[in-house]
Amino acid sequence: MKDSIIKKNRRFSLIIYIAFSLFFILITQILPSHSNMTIALAGSGPSIYFPEDSWDFGEITPDELPTHIFKYENMGDEVLIIKGTKVNCESCIDPIISTRELNPGEIGELKITVNSLDMIGRFTKRIYVESNDPVNPQAVIIVSGFIKEKNESVVQPQPKVQPKPQPQTPFMVGKSYFSRGEYDKAIIEFEKSIELDENHTESYYYLGQCYMQKGIIEYNNKNIFKAYGLYRKANEIAEQVIPQYEQIIKNNPEDLNSHLKLGYIYEVRSIIPFINDYDKALEYYLNALALDAVSESKNTGIYVYLNTRVGSIYFQKKNYPQAIEHLIKAISIFPYKDNVEAYYYLGLSYDKIGKKEKARECLSLVIELAPQSEFAQEAEKELKKINGD
Repeated sequence: MKDSIIKKNRRFSLIIYIAFSLFFILITQILPSHSNMTIALAGSGPSIYFPEDSWDFGEITPDELPTHIFKYENMGDEVLIIKGTKVNCESCIDPIISTRELNPGEIGELKITVNSLDMIGRFTKRIYVESNDPVNPQAVIIVSGFIKEKNESVVQPQPKVQPKPQPQTPFMVGKSYFSRGEYDKAIIEFEKSIELDENHTESYYYLGQCYMQKGIIEYNNKNIFKAYGLYRKANEIAEQVIPQYEQIIKNNPEDLNSHLKLGYIYEVRSIIPFINDYDKALEYYLNALALDAVSESKNTGIYVYLNTRVGSIYFQKKNYPQAIEHLIKAISIFPYKDNVEAYYYLGLSYDKIGKKEKARECLSLVIELAPQSEFAQEAEKELKKINGD
C-alpha cells in the first residue's frame, strides 16, 4: 500500500508541469514590456546575459503549441548556476532550461512553449530566470501574442465602431483572477456565478481548477496532506461537472472540448491514492482521437497531446505495446519531436518489454532535452536501474 502511494506521488510530480490545465482559457493581460536586463562588470563573478529578452509570437491558432528559444550567456568569470524558472501562469507557459551550470563564456538556451489549446485573446507573460548572478539574480524574459478563437475567419476591414463594453459577470471576473493566479479571489467569483446559474458548466470546471492549482502549489511546497485535501475538493466539484459534459456529448457527439475535459478530469483524479479512473480517461481521449476534427494534419497540437496522454495511460495500465504505438505517434511529428514526457514513458515502456538499448536511448534523450526537469531526474534513476548501477 505504501509503495502504491509513493508511486502515485511520483506520478503527480511528473505530470503537473505538462498535463494540468492544458485547457485553461486566458483573457487579456497587458503587462509592462520594458527590458530588465543587467550585465555585471567583467571579473565580478557570474553574470547572465540574454541578447534577446522578449518575443512576440503574433497570431496563434488554438491548435498550435508554438515555441521560441532564447539564448543566454555567462558573461562573468565564475560558474553561472541556474536555480530555476518561475512563470506568473504555470498552466500556460512551459519554460525549459537546457543547461543548469555554465562556465564563463558558455551559452545556454531557454525554450519557451506557449499552451494555446482552448485559449483566446492577447497575452503578455513574464518568465523569471533565477541564478546566482549577484547583480541580476532574477532575469526577466517577456513573451506575448494573440490567440485566435476557434474557426476564426480572416478578419476583413470594418468601419471603426466604438465597441460595446462587455458585461463584467462573476464568471468573467473569475477568469480574470484565475489567469493572474489569484485563485482565492477567483473561487469567490465562480461560486457567485454558480449561484446565478447552477448549470453553468464552465464555472464548475474553473472552480475545480482553482482548487487544483492551489493543491499544486502546496504540493510543490512539500505540504502533501494539504495538497491532497485541496485536490479532493477539486474532485468533489468534478463530480458535479462530469454529468454536464456528458450531456453535452450526448447532444453533440462531435464536441471535442467536452471529450478533452472529461479525459483530463478522469486522468488527474487517478493521481489520488486508491482512485483509478484511467479507463474512463482513456475512453474519452480515444473518442477524441477518433473525431473528424482531430488528425495529424487537421489539428496537430491536439493530435500530439492526445497520443501522449493515451500513451502514458496505457503505460500505467501496463499495456506497453499500445503505449509504445501512441507515444511514437506523439514524437514523430515535427516540431514536436522534443516531447519530453512522451520520450520518458516510451523509454519506460521499452524497458518493460526488454528492449534495454531503446530504453536507454529514449531516457538519455529526456536528460539531453530537459536536464533540469522532473522527467530528467526520474530518467536518471531509471537509467541507473537499467545499467545495474
